[in-house]
Amino acid sequence: MVLITGCNSLLGRTLAGRLMQSGTPVRGFDFWKLKETPATTEFLDGSILDYELMLEACEGVDTIYHLLDIEYPSHYGRRFMKRVNIKGTENLLKAARETGVGKIVYLSSSKVYGSPEELPVSEEYTPRPNTRYGRDKLKAENLCKKFVEKDEMDITIFRAAPITGPGLDDPMILVILYMALGMEDSNRLYIAGDGDSRYQLVYTDDVVDALVTGSRAPVARGGVYNLGSDNVPAQHEEVMKVKERAGLESEVKHLTPFFAKFLSFVLKPLNINYLRKEHLLFILSNFVLDCSKAKKDLGWSPTRDNIDIFIETIDWYRREKL
Repeated sequence: MVLITGCNSLLGRTLAGRLMQSGTPVRGFDFWKLKETPATTEFLDGSILDYELMLEACEGVDTIYHLLDIEYPSHYGRRFMKRVNIKGTENLLKAARETGVGKIVYLSSSKVYGSPEELPVSEEYTPRPNTRYGRDKLKAENLCKKFVEKDEMDITIFRAAPITGPGLDDPMILVILYMALGMEDSNRLYIAGDGDSRYQLVYTDDVVDALVTGSRAPVARGGVYNLGSDNVPAQHEEVMKVKERAGLESEVKHLTPFFAKFLSFVLKPLNINYLRKEHLLFILSNFVLDCSKAKKDLGWSPTRDNIDIFIETIDWYRREKL
């Protein structure tokens, strides 16, 4: 039996589908059951802060994929977000230890690195997160490492770039990364700053490949791995290629850093979940991961680059959302 926490997410749904298709029994866990909740062998809903519920969730489980977290505090509050991301992870690790779970795969984030000066950034770089979510994920990573060192648990950590593909609902990708803005009535594509910065994405199915491989590879025990796409172009080049390949009749506009920050300030009191500090850091900074360690140790390789990811997501968006 495999346990997937956060099974309602795009990644959780994709992972559950892959495992169920291969005949692996899956127990899903999330805050509540939604229409998007994937078909699993079993499903539990509730709070990851409930230790007794975590014991029940871990009972009879061989492998845990821990994907559940809260990235933005807007709907829940910062205190609850922090407790879920850190205390919730600790609860799950303790329950896994008590019930004898053999393997844990923890999904962290590239946001633990902050804004590194040299790119691409490898796993050897000392993390310096500059967002609340990044700080939470790093603290959860450190908890995982303690359980590896003190309890000899088999845990693997993956630091993924923003996970993107058909089915996503992340406003940072849909709005800031031009999925919705370049179509129909909007008729514009936006480039942040001068368009010379690079931001890396990673395809949903490629992350699933890495998680499943990492859960079975002895070399991954206690390991930390970056996950991101190959061939990350500058924003301007990327937008022009997406525009051409997707057949978008869109005007290309530059969004200056000053105006982006101004919009962020204006929108903040409205509690709108985009153009926040995390989004500004992402679109106005260079960020590319070095994924050579995952390629070497796990034989993993991304099947989609940024352009492919955008095109497939645009096609999905046109079919399902417009």
